[in-house]
Amino acid sequence: MFRNTLEQYLVKKTLCKRGLFDILRCVNIKELLQWGSRELIAFDSARLDAELLLSHVLGVDPAYLIAHDEKKPGFFARRRFKKLVARRKKGEPVAYLRGHREFYGLDFQVNEHVLVPRPDTELLVEAALEVIQPGDLLLDVGTGSGCIPISILKRVPELKAMATDISASALEVAKLNAKKHDVFSRMRFFHSNLLKDVDLSMLEGKSLVVTANLPYVPKNYQVNVETKFEPQIALYGGDDGLDVYWRLLEELVPLKPRVILLECYDFQKAILADKIPGYELKKVQSALGEARVLILERKDE
Repeated sequence: MFRNTLEQYLVKKTLCKRGLFDILRCVNIKELLQWGSRELIAFDSARLDAELLLSHVLGVDPAYLIAHDEKKPGFFARRRFKKLVARRKKGEPVAYLRGHREFYGLDFQVNEHVLVPRPDTELLVEAALEVIQPGDLLLDVGTGSGCIPISILKRVPELKAMATDISASALEVAKLNAKKHDVFSRMRFFHSNLLKDVDLSMLEGKSLVVTANLPYVPKNYQVNVETKFEPQIALYGGDDGLDVYWRLLEELVPLKPRVILLECYDFQKAILADKIPGYELKKVQSALGEARVLILERKDE
């Protein structure tokens, strides 16, 4: 009785707020999704975004929405959905609003301290899986959410990995994801600006495979509106986007990694390839035909 009275009071109190009239006319899931899609029409993924946000609010799988589109969510669920749609309308990534994102078949926790894992980065994971050999040690620099090394470790049970990040907050997210996917015991984490605070003696003489998705966006590039919500330190790499990669390659020279895999733009691959001698250049193209992964394999000496 008390709950019903409270709900009625809150409904009356908030009805006067601008924008609530439309959503409160939406009684069932079907109508809510139609409303959300209209609100997010500026995004190519409007319908999908609405489905993901509503399924998150209701705590159900997105497929449930289609099978139960006549179900009537309560007032509080509708109000929460409205708030998430409003935030998404401003460009906030759906992954941040939901708190997780799928990557390479795994679910990763994400927040504003880490980049949202993207499909192009899955190409780097696939390329790494093709070159990893027994006895290798994986080093992921700028690990963020940990999506790269964790995805690789899940598919190579005997492999161990080290992960670094300049952000302590990002490392906490990576550790949570490593525990979630049962690879924490096979990883070591280092709060470090690239390799500056890593004891490099641990890497000497190792058959090292290095992966890195460091900031490579040139500072004047126009990128997706969503990126303004992501950590800028993880996106922009100076005038040509390669400032951080230059420093990493210099630090890697004495370690002589067997393979280095970097995510970058197509036009950056040739510039990077000339930075470190004694390596053979390979590249991996995206579905659009652009080289987004640079592979440097050490030549036989």
